[in-house]
Amino acid sequence: MASVLLLGAASCTSCNQEKQKMETMVEQTIKSDRAYMCDHYGCIYRYYETQLVLNEYLDAEGCTGTVDSVTNVFQIVYEYEDGGYDPLVVIFGHSPDAFTVKEAEGPWLEDEDMSGDNITITYRQAYERLMKSNYAKPHSNKCTLRKMVGPRTCNPQYIFGNIYQCLFVDAVTGEVSDINPAFGV
Repeated sequence: MASVLLLGAASCTSCNQEKQKMETMVEQTIKSDRAYMCDHYGCIYRYYETQLVLNEYLDAEGCTGTVDSVTNVFQIVYEYEDGGYDPLVVIFGHSPDAFTVKEAEGPWLEDEDMSGDNITITYRQAYERLMKSNYAKPHSNKCTLRKMVGPRTCNPQYIFGNIYQCLFVDAVTGEVSDINPAFGV
């Protein structure tokens, strides 16, 4: 009986550690990638997007919101002595097996810079608010944190879903909606 209890306790500790790691993974990658940007490219950059791939589909029974991989997107602009400018997009990839940094010449489009935004809702909080909402969950394992370019000014949003169905969780207020706040539809 004692060994069964000990095994149960070890299992519970392992679950708690994994849950704790999962809950801070997204924010930790953003923080570490910001530091990397400062160290390698300079501290004047734009932070555009965080893309998440989850281990399960949002509409699956028992979905826990566990993050499988995180991609963060930043941009810098090189200024040349002759007055020219060139944007460079820096894309960080985080998965259980790898960390990658890729560069792409050219601008990043369709997102506003989130560098100065006060994002108060964590991924875990956004996921929990989404799951508690009465909206039907999309058949998707994707979430993107971004501040969309549109006719309306809005806060950064956690966008759960795909092109067919998505739900928005405001990264500042935590409000859940099926209406795109940048377009009102």
